[in-house]
Amino acid sequence: MEIRHLQHFIALAEEGQFTAAARKMHIVQSGLSVTIKELEQELGSQLVNRTTRRVSLTSSGELFLEHARSSLAMLNDGINAVRSQDGVVRGRLHLGILQSLRHYLNLPHLLDTFCSKYPEVEFAVRNLSTETIPAVRSGYLDVSFHALVGNKKWTGVKIIPFTQDSLVAICSKKHQLATGRTVRLDCLAVERFVDLTPERGLRRLVDHVFSERNLKRDTVYEVSDVDMMLHFVAEGLGLAIVPSALARSSGLPKQLHVLPITTSHGRLPKWRIVIVTRAQRRHVPGKTTVDLFLETLEKLQPGLTLRQ
Repeated sequence: MEIRHLQHFIALAEEGQFTAAARKMHIVQSGLSVTIKELEQELGSQLVNRTTRRVSLTSSGELFLEHARSSLAMLNDGINAVRSQDGVVRGRLHLGILQSLRHYLNLPHLLDTFCSKYPEVEFAVRNLSTETIPAVRSGYLDVSFHALVGNKKWTGVKIIPFTQDSLVAICSKKHQLATGRTVRLDCLAVERFVDLTPERGLRRLVDHVFSERNLKRDTVYEVSDVDMMLHFVAEGLGLAIVPSALARSSGLPKQLHVLPITTSHGRLPKWRIVIVTRAQRRHVPGKTTVDLFLETLEKLQPGLTLRQ
C-alpha cells in the first residue's frame, strides 16, 4: 500500500465522484479507478459503491476513511517537524467553524492575524454543522469550534471550553408576548415555533430543554439558516429560542422582542461552544500549529484562557 492509495481514496470519499476526485488529484479518471481497485484488492473488502452519478462508501469504506485520514495526518506531522527545523513554522491547520461563531468571535481578524504571522502554514476553513467530532478525530480537521449539547464524552479528542451563553425567547414585536419582560417555558410550549433543522446544535439543545421537562411544542417551520429563522420570527410566523448574543446582534432590533425565559424546574442549560482538538497528536519539537492557533486566539480575546 502506497501513500497515493490513501490520498486518492480520501479524495474520492470527499468529492463523491471519480471525475471530481481525479481532477482534484491531477490524474486521469482511469488512473484513480485503478488505484481504488488496487486498494480494495489489498484490503480484501469493497470500499465504495459505484453508480453512474455518485460514489458512496460502504461500511468498510467508512471505517477505513477515518484511519486513512489519521495516518496521513501523522505523516504530515513528521514531515512538517523536519521541515520546520530552520525556524520557519510550516504545517497545516484545517479549522471547522459554526454558523453562530461570528456572534462571539471576530473570525476574519483572527484568521488574518494567524495567516500573516505564519504564512507558510497551509490553512483551510470549513463550515460544519454535523460530524465535527469524527472529522477532528480522523485528522480531516485539526481544530474545530463545536456546539456542545449534554455531557457526552468522546475518545480520541480533547474538549476545551470557549464560551457559553444564556437562552432567550424571541418573537415579533406584533406578537401578544411582546408586551412582557419575561416568559415562562411552559407558556412557550403552546406557541408555534420556527426551528433549525434537527441535526443542528441549537435545535438539539432546544429539543432537550423541552423534553427533559416533558413539554411538547409545535415546530411549524424548519430552516437550515439562522438568518432565515430570525426573519421568519420577525415576520410573525412563530417564536424561537436562541442564545442571547444572537438575539442582540440579529440586525432586526425594531422587529424582534427578546424575552428571558423562566422555569419552575431548575435553570435552563447554557448554549456552550467548545474547541475540539485531537487528544493524541504526534509529539514534535516545539509547538504545533494547533498550539499556535490557540495562542493567537487567546491574545485576541481578552480574558480568555484555553488550557490544554
